[in-house]
Amino acid sequence: MTLTLAVETSSRVYGAALLDGDTVVARATADRSDPGFVDVGVLAGQVIRDAGRSVADLDRLAVDVGPGNLASVRAGIAYVNAVAFAREIPVVALDSLALLATQAGPGPVLVLRPAGGTAVYACLSGADGQVAVRHGEFDVVVKDLLGRLGDGTVGLAGARRGPAAALLAEHGVATRDTGLDAPDVDALTDRLRAGEHDPPVVSAAPLTESSVRFRGDGFTAAREALLDGGVALLPTDTVYGLAVHPRRPDAIDRLFALKDRPRTRNLPIMVATPDELPSLGVLVPESARRLLAAFSPGPLTVALGIDADRAPSWLAGRDEVGVRVPADPDLRALLADVGALLVTSANAHGEPTQQAPGPILDQLAGRPDAVVDGGVRSGEPSTVVNCHIRASGATGDMLDTPRIEREGVVPASEIERVLHQ
Repeated sequence: MTLTLAVETSSRVYGAALLDGDTVVARATADRSDPGFVDVGVLAGQVIRDAGRSVADLDRLAVDVGPGNLASVRAGIAYVNAVAFAREIPVVALDSLALLATQAGPGPVLVLRPAGGTAVYACLSGADGQVAVRHGEFDVVVKDLLGRLGDGTVGLAGARRGPAAALLAEHGVATRDTGLDAPDVDALTDRLRAGEHDPPVVSAAPLTESSVRFRGDGFTAAREALLDGGVALLPTDTVYGLAVHPRRPDAIDRLFALKDRPRTRNLPIMVATPDELPSLGVLVPESARRLLAAFSPGPLTVALGIDADRAPSWLAGRDEVGVRVPADPDLRALLADVGALLVTSANAHGEPTQQAPGPILDQLAGRPDAVVDGGVRSGEPSTVVNCHIRASGATGDMLDTPRIEREGVVPASEIERVLHQ
């Protein structure tokens, strides 16, 4: 039998349980606001002693990893990492969205967890067993999931249940409040017994808050695919894009093959923040600084010049590059992790850009290595402004003033206003 210590710390009440195979042999909880509470290690130690065992008997650890980046979750992760390192045993991770969905009963169930400010992580478990996950602003996420709701009453669990009920009521959706704020240790042990957890992580590579964000998060698979030289289909704040890592040249060939398009044009880049541009040798004149400050992150692409002496090898030979900072928070987090990506519209050559993964995949000449389903996008592209402006005394094929090359989400009048203010 495998002896597993499970630790649940995503709420005010911490829980720990010891499982011998599928059998819970000891269990305890403690309110972390209680003056007598010390830390999660004391609670776990009590459970191990109650079962007549010792830490040396443990074969595996399990812990809830969020999402939400809560201080209590970090405490649980830190404890199991320390034990895993000392004992050289693996850790398995379960996310609180999945735990709450299980605890809330049969679907449809909408689970929300805080993600900072007005943003949330969301998981919609349908009556048919299908699961949709989202991360973003509360109103946007809930409205986006409306289209996946069938008939009947929707259970609500986790954060912001009252506002979610009110918003869904505006659209004629009936709800029931499950009363669940966060999962408990019993939900964690139920999932463990069912084998529904992420693969074990050995102590040499301990869990972090970003190790597992939430089940179904395609960005995790996208990150691995991009770093391995694959092509990822990613949702932006406007349309879907096909992305590759610039330091994987073979991936660029594969991207153009998927689009069935000759490799005749250079690809634009996406970055997590405009602050990265100088390190890439990208020249940012004052006009571009004003536009980026006004509309980024957001649906604006700016064409900029390149300093060949400072640019990385993958920009070698290019005089100009289109740059965008997307508004989608998950995409920016990916960019912050792996660096700038080459991204182009996700459509076959000569075909219109579709707004959802299904129609896009039907168009492409093959399947990307990773697909992130972000639901239906707006379909309206970013506005493109060429700010590759001629420096004083310079010659060459450059502009004397910025030029709007494509009007998209950001109106031309707003571009002009910022440029001439």
